[in-house]
Amino acid sequence: MGKIVLLEEHVANQIAAGEVVERPASIVKELVENSIDAGSTRIEISVIDGGLSEITVSDNGSGMDPDDAVIAFERHATSKISNAADLENITTLGFRGEALPSIAAVSRLTLRTRTAGSISGTGLVIEGGNMLECYETGAPQGTQITVKDLFFNTPARKKHMRTPNVEAGHVSDVVNKFAMGYPGISFQLKSNGRIILKTTVNGSLRDSIASVYGTDMARNMLALEASKGITTLQGYIGKPSLSRASRSHQTVYINGRFVRNRIICEAVEKAYHGMLMNGRHPVFVIRITLNPSEVDVNVHPAKTEVRLLDRLDLPGFITEEVSRVLGSNRLIPAAVISRKSPAGIKPETPFQASWEPEYTTPAADPGKISEIPELEYRAEAAASIPLTPAEPKTATEPETVLEPETAAEPEAAVEPETAARDTVVDPEPVFPWLRPLGQINATFIAARGTDGMYLIDQHAAHERILYEKFMERPEEFTVSEQLLFPVTLELTHQEVQVLNDNIVTLADLGFIVEHFGGDSFIIRAIPAATVKYGAKEIFLDLLDYFSHNRYKISGKALKEKLLITMACKSAIKANDRLGMPEMESLLEQLATTRNPYTCPHGRPTLIHFSGYDLEKMFKRVL
Repeated sequence: MGKIVLLEEHVANQIAAGEVVERPASIVKELVENSIDAGSTRIEISVIDGGLSEITVSDNGSGMDPDDAVIAFERHATSKISNAADLENITTLGFRGEALPSIAAVSRLTLRTRTAGSISGTGLVIEGGNMLECYETGAPQGTQITVKDLFFNTPARKKHMRTPNVEAGHVSDVVNKFAMGYPGISFQLKSNGRIILKTTVNGSLRDSIASVYGTDMARNMLALEASKGITTLQGYIGKPSLSRASRSHQTVYINGRFVRNRIICEAVEKAYHGMLMNGRHPVFVIRITLNPSEVDVNVHPAKTEVRLLDRLDLPGFITEEVSRVLGSNRLIPAAVISRKSPAGIKPETPFQASWEPEYTTPAADPGKISEIPELEYRAEAAASIPLTPAEPKTATEPETVLEPETAAEPEAAVEPETAARDTVVDPEPVFPWLRPLGQINATFIAARGTDGMYLIDQHAAHERILYEKFMERPEEFTVSEQLLFPVTLELTHQEVQVLNDNIVTLADLGFIVEHFGGDSFIIRAIPAATVKYGAKEIFLDLLDYFSHNRYKISGKALKEKLLITMACKSAIKANDRLGMPEMESLLEQLATTRNPYTCPHGRPTLIHFSGYDLEKMFKRVL
């Protein structure tokens, strides 16, 4: 007798369930997708104990007649495709016909459904994949499915479930994704009887984002709209100040389907290059519409991964458009005022504010800024990223108007929007007019603008100015210059290995290094721009960078790292006192940079106190 046998149907169904039903959130995902495909405008989800005890999904969609209700629980039964050719043009969320039988195979399931033209509805009771009852019943139009005792017949799967709170968190995440992907559908999620999420039907993506992430985050996201042929890109991207330590707030939809796609996320993050600190990731909700034939959604049982055709050049298109939006909006973070000071914490140095009279003689360490030539204003940069240079000084300057900005009040709800308004880029001036008032602790520059007060980090601002100057002409600053007195280095064994692996690359950056015996090396030449700024320290920083990024660095990234390090070492520091002319020169040059909002490491260069913030701090408004 042969060794190969056909598995019994209930065993095959349990195996199929293992591919589709990973946890309660997987069931919610599959059932909500069916509700959306059924044309529902209202979907309600309720879970008990994170879905381990009970899951109920109700909708007001098209419903099913008695025959369809029964056959829907057969494997590979579907109304969404009829032949292999249909796989090339998938326009629905579900199409495999595996979800319902897989869910029923590992739970106790009941269904009630009714179509619009029927007087009565249909009820089903299925346990472990076996249909126990099919009956006529009263029911509202649509479908309600209740799943109880998940994995009751597969204890090995059940013991790997997490706590109810963890599973409820996964369910909430799935429903949040649907709520943002379909703002035209009303979603309600209950957990143990408590409403967790409730959205309204107004078609506004920003309002849906506010329901999920809160109004403050929704206000600080920028509208994105672009098209290229039949490919469209819509959604909202967060300002750099909204960055997170993980990618959990990055949401991508392709043709209405939530997907996880590393290439698309990296394309968005590329546009934020130089705006975020290491380890921080942007927040965004992006909807991409493609020709269905250009994307393969049939590559994963859960349908959360897709394959895109290379000829689309979608990543380049996304990076370009996200860069455009970031470059045409003001990205200055608002000040966050703490009402309480941490107990027992005192500043290391006393607070000092130096209010210099206009055009006084510069203080100690003069000329560090004034000796820097003005950056040339590049027409080609202005064409792609609009900039507003600092306004020239005139006898009549704009007055600072400190009026309450009711639109920015945290308690205010997000203004209702139409679908058309969702895709309009927020009209904001790119960079404000600033007039320096003085230094604080010889580290920050206080300045006034037409819309409140600004604090500028003088080191971060100068670092941004120098970095862009270096990047304009990198070959001028990385050319080798012989040292009159070579520098001797004593390296660790690990540093020696890193140096030997990258000595040619270092030579391309301008460092000429020779072996001096043992673990000793001599630096004979260095990049011209590092002569004044601690070449040895910069060289050792580069070795550390090699060590930590050995398998993912390119020549371009190394040159950028060198220029960033050079800019950091040569910029003015905290506790460097500046005269009024130097502060004015710094702000004027900052206004002409391509990204005046952050230093090359991603730290903010300035923060904003609006007129409303100041009035509220002084209790003029409540």
